[in-house]
Amino acid sequence: RALEAFNTDPIWLALTLGVLSCLETVRLIETEPGSRTDAKIESIGWRPKSEAEFVNYQVRELQNGRLAMLAVAGEIVQELVNEKPLLVNLQDSGFVSF
Repeated sequence: RALEAFNTDPIWLALTLGVLSCLETVRLIETEPGSRTDAKIESIGWRPKSEAEFVNYQVRELQNGRLAMLAVAGEIVQELVNEKPLLVNLQDSGFVSF
């Protein structure tokens, strides 16, 4: 089950969260205080030229993030309710075959 990662290997989980925290802290320290939304990505050339298109991308990114959070929450709830791992639930429903 997905939630067993917290119980089975807390050292690995702590190391993973620690590395992610360090990387995000370094990224925030390196960016200028007034340009924290940029995070040095504009120099790559991925930002759209027009402001309207950029706002459209921002809205899509927020919507995709919200959808991903709902999907993960649904997976966790499904495991808690059925008391079976997610892949077993998907195999039982015929959605995935291994």
